[in-house]
Amino acid sequence: MASPITQPQYAGATPLMPQTQVNPPPVTPTASAIPTVWLAPMLSAVLLYLCYFPVAVGWLVWVALVPWLCLVRLPGRPRRLYLATWLGALAFFLPVLQWARVADPRMYVTWITLSLYCACYVTLGLYLVRRLEHRTQLPLVLTFPVVWVSLEFFRWGFIGSFLSILQGSHQHDVPGGFGWYLLGHSQHDFLSLIQIADVTGVYGVSFLIAAVNVVLFEILYCSGWFRRAFVSDTPARWSKVAVVGQGGVVAALLLGTVAYGMWRLSEPVGQPGPRVALVQTNVDQRIRLGGFFGQDDEDGREKRKEMTRLVDEVADVAARRRGQFDLVVTPETSYPGTWTEFAPGRPSENSGEFAEEKALEFKASVLLGLNSTVHDQEGHRLSYNSAVFVGRDGRFRDRYDKVHRVPFGEYIPVRSLLPFLSYLAPYDTDYTVAPGQKFTRFALEAKAGRYTFGAVICYEDTDPAMSRPYASGDDQPVDFLLNISNDGWFDGSSEHDQHLAICRFRAIECRRAMARSVNMGISAVIDSAGRVLTPRLVEEVKGVRVWEVPTAAASLPVRDWHEYKQVAGVLLATMPIDSRGSLYARFGDVFAASCGLLAVLFLVTAWRRSEVTT
Repeated sequence: MASPITQPQYAGATPLMPQTQVNPPPVTPTASAIPTVWLAPMLSAVLLYLCYFPVAVGWLVWVALVPWLCLVRLPGRPRRLYLATWLGALAFFLPVLQWARVADPRMYVTWITLSLYCACYVTLGLYLVRRLEHRTQLPLVLTFPVVWVSLEFFRWGFIGSFLSILQGSHQHDVPGGFGWYLLGHSQHDFLSLIQIADVTGVYGVSFLIAAVNVVLFEILYCSGWFRRAFVSDTPARWSKVAVVGQGGVVAALLLGTVAYGMWRLSEPVGQPGPRVALVQTNVDQRIRLGGFFGQDDEDGREKRKEMTRLVDEVADVAARRRGQFDLVVTPETSYPGTWTEFAPGRPSENSGEFAEEKALEFKASVLLGLNSTVHDQEGHRLSYNSAVFVGRDGRFRDRYDKVHRVPFGEYIPVRSLLPFLSYLAPYDTDYTVAPGQKFTRFALEAKAGRYTFGAVICYEDTDPAMSRPYASGDDQPVDFLLNISNDGWFDGSSEHDQHLAICRFRAIECRRAMARSVNMGISAVIDSAGRVLTPRLVEEVKGVRVWEVPTAAASLPVRDWHEYKQVAGVLLATMPIDSRGSLYARFGDVFAASCGLLAVLFLVTAWRRSEVTT
């Protein structure tokens, strides 16, 4: 047979025709590995569900993604792989988010839509990681954590930016997206591990979890029986020596993180500060809705009376201990009335009288959760969800208006473009509040001295961007943080527990104690190391419990959290004042953003290369 005609090649010359790279033939999965397509994502979904409330077996997250990682190297039809991944992710998000439907039948649409949306990120993650795996020689122990953290960060920030662009708003009034159920949140009770959040935020913990899962997967993948049974009958991608090296690096990172956490936990968390009384009402949401939005008929008037009576019952118990605290805090929108200012900083006569009445009742400064109406200098009338601060003398001091509004709960996104979305709001009337414009620093005169504090309302404590300004910026960091919330929407479900778990990260990130006053619970004091301080029951008056948090209180076991849900009470505590700084508070999400930049760099590299593996 004649030899093929070839073009002459000379030293340093460029070929006249491009050379063609021949890829190896495609690999098909073994018959025993085919069920992996469907079973692996479902198994990971079950394991992940067990990591969060109501089960909350957090240590399972360190192995929960190992089955899912089989899909990264599993040959087969991409459409089938991505469909199975999306269905598996949906099998996690639907049950873990089921509390979102409790508020109102119309919220079923929100629950399902949010689950569908979050599941798309897991599918996108598989696509990106497989692309990097097939087109680069980068180790999975690097690419998978980088991509996963990038998508967690993107999921948190995408919704707000997108809605602001659609509305043509220069004010990013929804600065965060949906920041729940990140991998790192599963470790909220492993305090020595999560102290790194004051450097990397919760994303550093997520990165470690993802990396450990990869190491365990690579160890299994080195075994021929595992590849033949669950993936394909192909040689291992990495030698055992390489896998040991990767595991050593991850183990060093993990040990270093724990060592850093133990060092941080060994430090004092602060000096005793002001005494606070945290009011926890137990008002059913149906009563609250009737109190706020009921018609001016007998039923509406009865709902308003009932709401006021239930709040006053708890307030009266707190007032019995007047003189024992410097500050009383009430939950979000505690009272059916509206705080009114005819000009910014100038309350109406009725509002001024109400403020004076509350200060006199408690003989202390008061932070009131109220709906507010403010007339600005141009005569515009704006409504806010506010925290109103009243001094011990009964005079209005300042007001914080909620910045991060909840879509459909406090405004209808892109209503001008899609007006039918109004039907998804859980109200029979138009309830829309404007976004706040500043992070208010309140000044508190207490017996022990003068302190400053910041307030976050409702789900703002799940958004790092809402707490971080109080611990950074040009102004002096505040001494402590407060969260007022109405979790009565969710009627004792796992939302209450998960909400508290996420809030622990805000305290660590800012290195500031956080006190919570929550309708239907869980009210708590979280110190700057993330400990939920254990309260001690001191008395019960007509069904209203009074708890006292000792100065040297230990961390409240998670198994006991349920005892503080759906019960009325008053939580008395001395706020621990921590003066330590925080790199996270100063520089923000540098770590998560760096992962995003690395992911983009990796993908650009992959796009410029031909496939090198199958």
